[in-house]
This record gives sequence, C-alpha cells and structure tokens, in this order.
Amino acid sequence: MIRFAPGLADRLARLALALASIAVVTSCGSGAVGPSTIVNDPTQITIQPGQCTVAGTTVTCNNPAILYSGLPTTFVITGGTGSYILSSNNQAVLPVSGNISGSSVTLIPSPVLADTDVILTARDTGTTPIATAKATVKPGTVANNITITPTSAQSAACAPAICSGGDALVSATISQGGIPLPARGVRFDVVTGDFRFVTTDPVTGVETLSASVTVFSDQAGKVSARIRANAGAANQTALLQVTDIGTGAFQRTSFVIVQSTGSSPGFFVTPTEITFQGARQNECASFGISASVFVFGGVPPYTVSNSGSGAFSVTPTFISSSGGSYSVTPLGPCVSPGLPIVVTDSAGHTATTTVSNIQGTTAAPPLTALPAKVTLSSCTGAASVTVAGGAPTGGVYLASPGSNAITASATGNVVTIQRATSPATAGPVFVGITDGITTTSVEVDLVGQGAGACPALIASPSSVTLSSCSAVPVTISGGTGPYAAVSSDSSVFVPSGTFVLTFNVVRTSPSASFTGPATVTVTDTNNPSRTISIPVTATGIGAGSGTGPC
Repeated sequence: MIRFAPGLADRLARLALALASIAVVTSCGSGAVGPSTIVNDPTQITIQPGQCTVAGTTVTCNNPAILYSGLPTTFVITGGTGSYILSSNNQAVLPVSGNISGSSVTLIPSPVLADTDVILTARDTGTTPIATAKATVKPGTVANNITITPTSAQSAACAPAICSGGDALVSATISQGGIPLPARGVRFDVVTGDFRFVTTDPVTGVETLSASVTVFSDQAGKVSARIRANAGAANQTALLQVTDIGTGAFQRTSFVIVQSTGSSPGFFVTPTEITFQGARQNECASFGISASVFVFGGVPPYTVSNSGSGAFSVTPTFISSSGGSYSVTPLGPCVSPGLPIVVTDSAGHTATTTVSNIQGTTAAPPLTALPAKVTLSSCTGAASVTVAGGAPTGGVYLASPGSNAITASATGNVVTIQRATSPATAGPVFVGITDGITTTSVEVDLVGQGAGACPALIASPSSVTLSSCSAVPVTISGGTGPYAAVSSDSSVFVPSGTFVLTFNVVRTSPSASFTGPATVTVTDTNNPSRTISIPVTATGIGAGSGTGPC
C-alpha cells in the first residue's frame, strides 16, 4: 500500500477535480465543435462554434469560440444553398477567404502574443442572409524551447546525440503570452523512435519505461521528463511531443540516437544513401547540386575516401571533430548501383555512404535549329544557326556537313556554316546537328558565287629553299584570311599567330643542321578546310652543319 503525507490526498483530489473542470471548459477550443444545436434551414445560415445572434440591426456575440495558436479548430456551416464563402476580418491571425469545400472547414490560427478576437463571415451563393461567428485566439501554451540534455554518465563520443542505452533530460516551458503557467498538466509522448520515458517509484525506487508520461509544471512553468534510448537502438532520428493537457496545444522536437559499439560508441554517418537525379531523360546530374554528409562519434579526426572520383567530387577529405561534414557533388556520369564513400576514424573504424546518380524522368524538349534553311551566296560568306533543346552531353552540340562543299562547326549553341574549297556545286546540301541522341538538319542553299568553284589558297612562291640565314617572304592569296602558318620541323621558323597576306620562312637560331624537306602548312582561319602546303628545303649556309650559323 502507498501512503500519502497528511492532507496530500485531499490536495491531489482537489487538483484532479480542477483539471477535469478545465478540460470541460476548454474542450471546445481544441478542435471540437461546441454543443450548440446546428440548424439546417435553407432560409438561414448557421456557423458553429461561436455564432453570433442578430436582432434587428444589433449583432450579439456572447459565446465566442476559443482557439489556440497552432491548434486546428473545425467550423461547421449549414443552411442556405449549401455552397459557402467564408472570410475572416483578420487574415494575419486566422487566414481564410473564399469558397469552402463541403459544410466544414478546419482553421489553424497563427501565433499571437495576447487574446485576439476575430470575426468570421459566412455567406452562400444565393441571397440567404449572412451569418457571423466570433473566435477568440489565445496564445499557444507550449513554448518552442524544448531542450534535450544527455546525462553525463554516457560516453562523450555520442554527443550531441544520445547513446543507445543512455538517458537524457527533456525540458519545456508552459506559458501563455509570456506568463508562466504553474501546476499545469503536461503529457510527454513518444511519436517515433526507439526510446521510452522513465518514471521512478519514490518508495521502491523501481523504474518503469513507458511511451507516455504526465507531469505538472512548476512555478516557473517548467516541465521535465527523463528519457532512455533502448539498449539495442540503431542509429536513428527520434521524435517526441509535449502537450499541454488543458488546451491541447503541443510542440514536437527531434533528436538523434546513436548506437554505442564498444570502443567506438556511436560512430556513424548520415545519410547512408544519396541518389542524385538528372533533370531530363538520358541525363544524369552534374555540378550545380550537392549533398552534405555528417559524421558523428567514433574517435576523431576522420578521413574521407572517394571511390568514385571520376563521378563525384568530395570536399573536404579531412574532418577534425564529431558533427563535422563533407559535401559530395555529381560530375555528370551516371552511376547505378551506387559507389561507396568511406569515412575512417583514427581508430580504423569505417562508416559508408553509398552515392548514386541516375537519369531524370522528364522528356527533353525537341532538338531545334533556327533558321532551318540558310543561303550561301559567295565563297567567303558564312551563315549562323542557333540550336536549342535536346539533352546535349556536357551542353555540347555536334555539327557535321553532308557535303564536302561546306564546312560546319559548333561553338556552344551556335553552328557556323561556310563554303569549302571545291568545284562548283549546285546544292542544296545539308548540315546535321545532334545532341548525341537525336538529330536535326539545316538546309543550305548555294546560289550565285556560292554555287561556283571556290578558289583554293595560293602560295607565292609555292616552295621555299633556304640558302642563307635570311628570311624568305611568302605571299598567300585566296580564301578570306587572316591566315596561320605552322612548320613540321623546329629548324624552320614561321611566326605564331595570324597574318593577313605575307609571312616569312627562316632558319631557327640556333638549331641543328637542316637539309629538309620540311612542310609549312597555311590555314585560312575563317575556313579551316582551306589549307595549302609549302615544301621547304635548305642548301649552303641555310642548311648549316652541326649547330647552324644562324
């Protein structure tokens, strides 16, 4: 038998009766409709709870509905045509305006610092007189300051989480409008997770584990409860709820439970799986997106090993303390099944996150090229086409001419088309453009001089013999210029960059002896298909012996 101190039983009985009275008085404010009879009359609209009465031009609202910030309350509307429009005169506190579906609507008041009155107006789609209801929104009672503090008895390696088998203290404050509410009944509940609340019999000292426990706030409105993670709990995120019994107001908070594994308590990474996905079909994610992986427990510091360095970028690869993190970024290649990214602590324990990169499911827009038809009217002109759509790998399109009469090159999403050196061509000819999966084409009409024979490059002289250390000038004509020259032999020097008409060929100084032949190739930079080769030989001083005199 449990014995109470003198007078304690009487005080507890009175407290229980008071709490029961509170529950009855405030029940209509926690989401239930009040006991008033609802009239379903096509000639009038009824809104409950909190409906005001109308006598002539006088509107009386004696029994407002009691609502609490953050808690849902259901209003029922009947009568009239059955189709209703509901509005609030204070949208910041009780947001509702417009048609409602059916004959009921559930509203959730916004946070308030003091009791705030709101008038609701209900009208139908006909001419039935409007109905009004008054609601008083009261501040929520469970402050958003829930704290969970692990006890000092558990391993510090689990911090800031709770070790499996470890205890922690949960604390919250019950107040309204900043005023603490003492002697308030508060219930703590397990929402999800492998943990329980601990209560201790004050006489026997026996501990009891339960999914729910009720406590009372002290003079400062503070309530506390003790929780214990199950001894075999795996790494997880748990969720608990603190409910003010008198109003039904509640707050939820989450915390982490880590599995204690002997010499390396709570060593884990979260998340353990990451899947990136491309924006479109046939396309995997690349750059512009990343995910963070957090490391807890074990024996810091940690090193991060990336087995998919060609598919993912990982930074940093060194983490100094528990609770640190690294970022993983996809580089474009599709990866499925995933590749492991392994974190190793200083004691050699490992924890792995598997990372995948899969194709998207949204179809890419069709590949288009505009204009779809261009005209070349000379051997020196060019036409530009803008490409869009498709799913180009790395954002790169490819272009290929369907005839040796033209050249086509893609830079970004612009394709440049020109005449190539060739005999007269009647046309039309076509350029194929692809994103690597689908293809479109552009018609190229050749007219006037563009259909004629385009002259090749001409070099004067057509060959060069170096007989001294002096430079030999070569003039290029044909094409559009400017031109660029390159030598096949390092002993023959030609200028870098481009030139307009004439360039010099000369022996390189100093260089080994040279007898040739070598080849200097000149290219029309506006149309790389136009080239000419100039043979180069050397005699006498121009050839030299050993290290040449030049």
